[in-house]
Amino acid sequence: FFSFVLIFIMGDASAELAKDRQFMDLYSRQIGAFGLEAMVKLIKMKVLIVGMKGVGVEVAKNTALAGVHTLSLYDPTPATIRDLGSNFFLTEADLDKSRGGVCAPKVQELNPNVKVVNVLELTEEVVGAHDAVVFTMGSKSELIRWNEFCRSRTKLEPDARGFPCAKPAPILFISCIMAGVVGSTFVDHGSGYILRDKDGKEPLAKLVTNMIQKTEEVKNPDGTVEQKPYTLVHYITPDGQPPGSLPDDCLVQFSEVIGCAGINESGSWRSCQVDGDPVNTVRIGNTLCFPTPYVSGGMMTEVKEARPIPFRSLAQCITHPSNTEVGVVQQDLDQGFVMVDMMSMFSAGGVESQIHLALQGVQEFEMKHGHLPEPHNAAHTDECVQLAKDFNETLKKLQEVAPAGEGGYKPLVIEEVDEATIKKVANYAAVELQPLCCFFGGVVSQELVKVSGKFTPIQQWLNYHVFKVLPEEPPMDTKPLNCRYDDQIAVFGQAFQEKLGKLKLFMVGCGALGCEFVKNFAMMGVCCQGGTLWITDNDRIEVSNLNRQFLFREDNVGQPKSEAAGKRAGTMNPKINIDARQDLVASNTEHIFDDAFWMNLDLVCNALDNMKARLYVDGRCVFYEKPLLESGTMGTGANVDVVVPHMTRSYADGGEADERGGIPMCTLRNFPHIIDHCIEWARAQFEDFFVSPVQQAGNFLENPMAFLDKEKADTLGLDNGGERASAISKAIPKLVQLKKMLEVGASKPTMSTCVEMAVELFYRLFRDKIMDLTGKFPEDAKTSKGEPFWSGHKKYPQSLKVDTGLERDLDFICSTANLFASMLKIHGPKPPSEKNDPNHRWMAEYRDKNWLLAEIAKVTVPDYQKGSVEVDDEDGAAEKEDEGAAEAQLNALLTDLAKLGSTESSGFEPADFEKDDDDNFHIDFVTATANLRASNYHIPEAPRHKCKMIAGRIIPAIATTTASVTGLVMVEMLKILQGKPIDAMMNGNFDIGSNTYMMFDSEPPIKIKTRTFTEFDQVMMVEAEKTITAFPNPHTKYDKLWVEGAKDMTLQQVIDTLQEKTSLTIYAVSVGAEGEEGKTVYNDMLRTTHVNLPRPVMEVIESNGKSLKGRIMCDFLQINFMDEDDEDVEVAKVVLKF
Repeated sequence: FFSFVLIFIMGDASAELAKDRQFMDLYSRQIGAFGLEAMVKLIKMKVLIVGMKGVGVEVAKNTALAGVHTLSLYDPTPATIRDLGSNFFLTEADLDKSRGGVCAPKVQELNPNVKVVNVLELTEEVVGAHDAVVFTMGSKSELIRWNEFCRSRTKLEPDARGFPCAKPAPILFISCIMAGVVGSTFVDHGSGYILRDKDGKEPLAKLVTNMIQKTEEVKNPDGTVEQKPYTLVHYITPDGQPPGSLPDDCLVQFSEVIGCAGINESGSWRSCQVDGDPVNTVRIGNTLCFPTPYVSGGMMTEVKEARPIPFRSLAQCITHPSNTEVGVVQQDLDQGFVMVDMMSMFSAGGVESQIHLALQGVQEFEMKHGHLPEPHNAAHTDECVQLAKDFNETLKKLQEVAPAGEGGYKPLVIEEVDEATIKKVANYAAVELQPLCCFFGGVVSQELVKVSGKFTPIQQWLNYHVFKVLPEEPPMDTKPLNCRYDDQIAVFGQAFQEKLGKLKLFMVGCGALGCEFVKNFAMMGVCCQGGTLWITDNDRIEVSNLNRQFLFREDNVGQPKSEAAGKRAGTMNPKINIDARQDLVASNTEHIFDDAFWMNLDLVCNALDNMKARLYVDGRCVFYEKPLLESGTMGTGANVDVVVPHMTRSYADGGEADERGGIPMCTLRNFPHIIDHCIEWARAQFEDFFVSPVQQAGNFLENPMAFLDKEKADTLGLDNGGERASAISKAIPKLVQLKKMLEVGASKPTMSTCVEMAVELFYRLFRDKIMDLTGKFPEDAKTSKGEPFWSGHKKYPQSLKVDTGLERDLDFICSTANLFASMLKIHGPKPPSEKNDPNHRWMAEYRDKNWLLAEIAKVTVPDYQKGSVEVDDEDGAAEKEDEGAAEAQLNALLTDLAKLGSTESSGFEPADFEKDDDDNFHIDFVTATANLRASNYHIPEAPRHKCKMIAGRIIPAIATTTASVTGLVMVEMLKILQGKPIDAMMNGNFDIGSNTYMMFDSEPPIKIKTRTFTEFDQVMMVEAEKTITAFPNPHTKYDKLWVEGAKDMTLQQVIDTLQEKTSLTIYAVSVGAEGEEGKTVYNDMLRTTHVNLPRPVMEVIESNGKSLKGRIMCDFLQINFMDEDDEDVEVAKVVLKF
């Protein structure tokens, strides 16, 4: 029934899984984050979740989307109206029904490949049948009992003699307690857990440039000194890869090294970095053992080092949680509390420990009374405080008897119990706040993935709080209303809940982040009482969206995301008012999202996946002074940025995103040295052969004579000799390709024609271009300095010929032929990807291997055709071409093209690269092309999914991180709506893969002030003081200089008004949006611009390309001010109000 699971009866599971294209498409983003090996383990995994309240259903949702084998749910508790505030699968029709029974079929809808089971009774047999169990309910004594059971599980496995033997097989045990504004997760992988990859990142790879034998003096214990040999490895970072050193004391292995015979097969080497050594070097052991010295080249790749982590039981960790002095985890071997407050690293008794103590008091209260302390019940709260203190006193006595346990674990003793913290925990312990459920749901789900040994598990506590969200003064209207929002009302009050319902909120984007936000809004009652939630996203749902955009199902594929999300949210909370749109939010849609729209909003939430759109929305929020909720994810990492006008910096002030450096064109063209270069090159070939030439042909056929006249003007019409020769050289290959395409288009091409073209392209790319390069630079070529040309990152390539015995070569010819067929309109339009059928693939007859082999056999291998070589360095100066011959060739081409302008053709269809359609041949072409290129340069080939990730610019994305970050964003939203001060606002970055939480206070906006500084005067050649004046002094990006009544003003009147307001002089005015280079409409020194002064300012703006439709104000005037000393002045943004 779950078809892809059957692959495990075959050979290498990872390799077989990679062949399942339907599976790879569905989980492509998740595989990018987890890796294929972790996915193999994940889809075999059986998980049991106990408790289906808010955090339980979040874990179930994320785990189902991740694609485990079996997901069992246990919660026989009847659903109550209060549960509807955090469980998005429950409706009013489900009240009094079993929470587990209601949720199971709805969780099943999320992923038909997961077996979802409703467990009716929690027995040892049931728990023992699973690989992991998550408890989100249960008393402390119950949790301790089940933890001991999970730790003690064994499985019968054959020993060395073949006899069955009981071996430890612990079940991953996770408990997650939600207590209002705090949450606590405990994790136990058992005593034999092995961590294989602590961060889940790709191993760093460096290019070896030299290996030098050295010695150092080492003092022995007996006082003698000896010379110890070592090897110093010099390296550089491959083009396009992030810079940075290798981790200290890491393992590395070598490949592709020339010389040091045997080092490539020698396995891992321990490396180290020593102060005083040159930069970009590491030391390894003695390489004198190899028979030959180092010659050149090589790759040095980081090896992820496995290490055991002995987890301890819940009972042990309650009393002895840490082996560190301060309780929090700071280094790899530490165990205790994940650090969530940087101050906790300096002394014991930090907030993480205080929460642990508080929860012990709450759990003791629950065991004593059979229920949790009630909200705002002072007697209950005080009793919890006393119980927490009693627990602390018990541990103090234990410490006196046994100061340290096995492994250095000490009893948790807090010298100063923080009663305020205990009370905050106890007062809301019976409350489940939906945002915190969302956050912990992602964290816990990610812990399940760590069974694979990938990513660092929680060791062993995570106590997280959002104390700063609590109202400054306890509200008086917290009495329950017997409604779905009672948990929120218990914390924030009824009036605040009504405020949430009346919000006017704009969410931009509706992908993975957007789906989570919409669910959160529905659960929290946002826009559910007279408010409106506008959602806009111009994208449609694809199969690859389904494993992380949980509002969508298979029957939604092809539908607009915003509409589908809005409908699904309506089933979660029928009262939510959503206006779903499909419009881009950009400068060209400001007539849709106009001034009136923006000014009507209370709040904006970004759910975007690209920087350009984020920055545009950020700019609009600054202009209209609207709070912005910003967030993003990258694999297991995420960021939260809260923007409040006049209070915090804007998103744009946060600096540039961390991106990899670009790959130099010369590297792509001639000197690739890692597979990423080959993939990027292959992606470029797709554009060069199936997009650009078709667009060029379309331009030609539209008006042949105009096209040819322009080509002549751009080449033969140039006067400068060097510029002319260069233009002719660049034009010839494009025109040759255009001519060939027009000739083929006019010849009534068939699929046989397309196969012939594919074979010709194979030889052009992988034989002729390589022979051109090696012909110009033979293997023994030298640089101008007499050094080997083929050294460092330059790999000497080999040419290829078609080998029909290799699947790679056939894949290239098959995909290329079919892409040519689509381009030449031999194939009809491809149906949308949601109609792909693995049993009836598009153009199946032209994928058939026998047909393809027969067609290839008809093709004559083309002769080698010499071409030019472009190398961007002094040693690769291009050979001087015969300019006369080149000019003659160009003239001949132009003549031939003129004749072809009158021929009939069925036209051409350019390809539109689509990474998520596995039947359109696009990724097939890129994969085959990249791997052939890799074979040219002796680079290990890449699997299809890696080519898809890189060529498609796919950002690794997973449901767990997305859920977590949106939960924290909702917390910040609650703070904004309460009008909290800046020291309550939290920005930050966190990573649920490595358990790092770097949350920090928001920063105030940058103040632009009048300032004096010293600079070097290039004219006078002396140091000179310079003053830059600010007006107003100071001001921020949120401040504005308003010009009222501008609708009836001329440009001169606007200038006069501003000069009067500022007592400054305006010497230039341009028209343009922020960040654009404006068009000058007035300059005091240019008399020709003075004609604009008497013109109406609106006319001046619109005549320079800026529409004012729907605007009641605008900031399109870029105005330059100067003071009485003729020095420029930095002035606040000028805004015209019409």
